[in-house]
Amino acid sequence: MSWPGRHAERRRPLLPADGPLARTRGRSSEQMTRRAWILVALAVVLPGSPQTVAGNRAVGRVAVAIVAVLWALLLTAVLVQVVQADVLVSILTSSTGLTVLQVGLLVLAVGWLALTLDTLRIARVLRLTPFARPIVAGVLVVLAVVGAGGATWGAYLSGVARGAIVSVFPEAPPGKAVAAPARYGILLVGTARKPGSSALVPQSVSVLSVDGTTGRTVTIGVPMQLSRMPFPASSPMHRLYPKGYGVGGCIAKPCTLRSLYSEAQAVGDSVYPGRRTDHSSPGDDAVREAVEGALGIDLQYTVQLDQDAFGRLVDALGGTTLTVRDPPPPGFAAGEQHLGGARVVAFLRGAGSHDGRVRRTQQVAQALLTQANPANVLLQFRTVAAAGAGAVVTDLPQSVLSDLTVLSLKARSQPLKQVELDPPLVPKPATPDYAVIRRVVAAAVR
Repeated sequence: MSWPGRHAERRRPLLPADGPLARTRGRSSEQMTRRAWILVALAVVLPGSPQTVAGNRAVGRVAVAIVAVLWALLLTAVLVQVVQADVLVSILTSSTGLTVLQVGLLVLAVGWLALTLDTLRIARVLRLTPFARPIVAGVLVVLAVVGAGGATWGAYLSGVARGAIVSVFPEAPPGKAVAAPARYGILLVGTARKPGSSALVPQSVSVLSVDGTTGRTVTIGVPMQLSRMPFPASSPMHRLYPKGYGVGGCIAKPCTLRSLYSEAQAVGDSVYPGRRTDHSSPGDDAVREAVEGALGIDLQYTVQLDQDAFGRLVDALGGTTLTVRDPPPPGFAAGEQHLGGARVVAFLRGAGSHDGRVRRTQQVAQALLTQANPANVLLQFRTVAAAGAGAVVTDLPQSVLSDLTVLSLKARSQPLKQVELDPPLVPKPATPDYAVIRRVVAAAVR
């Protein structure tokens, strides 16, 4: 004999769930309370499982599968961070990777909120004991707020980071592939505004030369009083000064690296025509080409740092603690002290040799990297990102940013080599021996 009822039960679809927790008819308040706490525990341990055992089983299975995938991705990220951290860094420093992360976190927030609220529905709060009703409901509401809120906050930070990257780093021109060079050459220009003017004036110039494979980095300090710089033949300035900048006179006296920037900015449209879409400026290009000719190395990109905006970045990070060494700059006492943004800028601008200013710049950078409070950075992330975007102007493409970030991780385990073009190497910046300078630089970056 056959039992139609049993066959009908087998053919019955799996929706909705038909397990013990799905049955609520005839249960007492105490039984419903125990059931509710089991559902709460399942929601905490494995989101989606309450729907699998007491709600819509299809929704629950999909949610559980998604949670399993997310755990797999998280474990993979941890493994990649341990084995090959540069892969994860590349994703987190690209606008595309941050966009995917932002969208994924937003979807996660919506899904978490929906599942938690549905768990509240299937818990049948009104049928619980009077004492348990507010507690169960409160726990599920807190779970919804914490989970969805955390994912939303992560999406917000991802969006802010992406916005900062897009605003500072330009995209590579369409159809122009950015080939990785054997060494990255980056010109760093520290600028400040003239008193009573909005025009920027270079305060310091240095070069970062980074090995494209190992990340080994060499810093080269270039004096602002340098003159007679030979321009490469491909430079528009070479046509104006074929024998070197200032040889035979120049437009902006006293014909030094500092005045070259102002001159190129003033005549930029005629010397460097065309619409600029890479965040660079005629002044940046002219100084970069002059330093290329002086050092005998290729410089692909320029990073310009506005010291006034840099002060706002320091304030957003909560200031920094420095040990001011003897002899201290004017207005400072030797010893350890906590400095805000304005004082850090004054410290960087302090009188002294170019070599001293470079050392102070490196000291501030190292202090900010090692002392930045992660909690403060997260809470003030928007302010930090906005200040960073206002402080930096560069023509370095977004695609190269990821490569340089990865190389910076490799460089941490290697000593930083410094070359300063000061006496005795360059006793007279107005009449330098560029053959000697090029030999020293070539040996340093070899």
